[in-house]
Amino acid sequence: MAELNLDKLQAAKDATVGEHSELVEYMRVVLNGEMFLLPVASVLSVIRPLSLTPVPMAPDHLLGVTNARGQIFCIVDPGKTLRLSHKLQAETSASRFLLLRHARVHLGIWVEEVLDLLRILPTDIEKTKEKTYIQGTLQTKYGPLPILRVEALFE
Repeated sequence: MAELNLDKLQAAKDATVGEHSELVEYMRVVLNGEMFLLPVASVLSVIRPLSLTPVPMAPDHLLGVTNARGQIFCIVDPGKTLRLSHKLQAETSASRFLLLRHARVHLGIWVEEVLDLLRILPTDIEKTKEKTYIQGTLQTKYGPLPILRVEALFE
């Protein structure tokens, strides 16, 4: 009978944990008819759309404010904020608000759909400087997908 080598077993376990600890999660979403990846770490919560209260004389990208989790969040149209070519799609059962993480601002964006989560290695991201709101692209089975630089929504 073969003897169990605990040192080799632990080394294999450590190698596996090390490999997966480098993975970063991104959610694949549809914004204004275009597919993007967003870092999951930038998203506080994904919720179904709530009623929006219009804000008089607000900029046109501000859709309104809503009370989510006892906090008032400004919900914006990311297409207008980022100057995307497509317009915001009508609300469907797949529409969601993404409440974003920020130290001082409670901001959410309207997305037409949250499709799935991808775990990727940061080294798989191709850096790009084409647009200020894109931090890079990732080659996926869906084709190349741009990764949204979430900080651009706060600028």
